[in-house]
Amino acid sequence: MSYTAGDRVESCTGDPDLPDGTLGTVAVVYGDYGDGIDVDFDDGRPRNVLACGLDPVL
Repeated sequence: MSYTAGDRVESCTGDPDLPDGTLGTVAVVYGDYGDGIDVDFDDGRPRNVLACGLDPVL
């Protein structure tokens, strides 16, 4: 899945610090897969997440 700034996403990382299903908005997508995607999560915490740890919100 590819994302662009403004896309709505939910986490699916399995990380206990970021429960699966936490909603957010993509802020920045970096050109290299390993640099991840900056997401502003609705819980107020901005995080950098790899694309494999996100699902689109339809």
